[in-house]
Amino acid sequence: MKVISSVGAKGGSGKSSVSLVLAWELAQTHKAKVVLFDADVQGTCVSAKALNPEMPFEVISVINKTDLWEKGKQYAKNGYDYLIVDGNPRSLHEDPAMIEVIAKLSDLNLIISRPSPRDLKAQIKYVDLVKKATAGQTRILWNFFQKNTAAHKEGVPEGEELLGIPSLNTKMGLRVAYQDIGYTEGYVGGLNNAEATKEIKALGKEIKGLLHGKK
Repeated sequence: MKVISSVGAKGGSGKSSVSLVLAWELAQTHKAKVVLFDADVQGTCVSAKALNPEMPFEVISVINKTDLWEKGKQYAKNGYDYLIVDGNPRSLHEDPAMIEVIAKLSDLNLIISRPSPRDLKAQIKYVDLVKKATAGQTRILWNFFQKNTAAHKEGVPEGEELLGIPSLNTKMGLRVAYQDIGYTEGYVGGLNNAEATKEIKALGKEIKGLLHGKK
């Protein structure tokens, strides 16, 4: 079982939306057996599953580091292909142990961020802790990306240098489809948004490549 975490220090960066669309893509398109652990106190992913029980993956609430660790071991034994952890935005002062446990479990840590100086500066200490704790790979996934703005284009290399980690090639744009994913009867590929569908399919392929040997 491969573990992917959707994490970061900033609230409102879209970690839960990323977790949901990625779980949909891996389960729906790639026919993988997926479980999503909701470690966010807001419980966005758990609420989405309650609203749409036909989602083709499980969603489980985890309340602390022990719960996360024990449930992770349990699902690893049950033939799951992927565990996605939707992390809660936490400062190093609030819950460093939870940050470390998620990083230790993860084969791929996705740092979800907007390409803005304020967001990036808030991530520095968080990312440093993740890099120290993990044996897996760490990548920035740019969210709410606007490719035609100079600030966002310049923010990518600046962010990579500031955080000391590379970005995924795939970037997620500012799209209503991603925000609606938890409250609809289908996944992004069924929402008649060609650009969103293209991005998510690229995201699924890139992540599978990273996890299964194509670096």
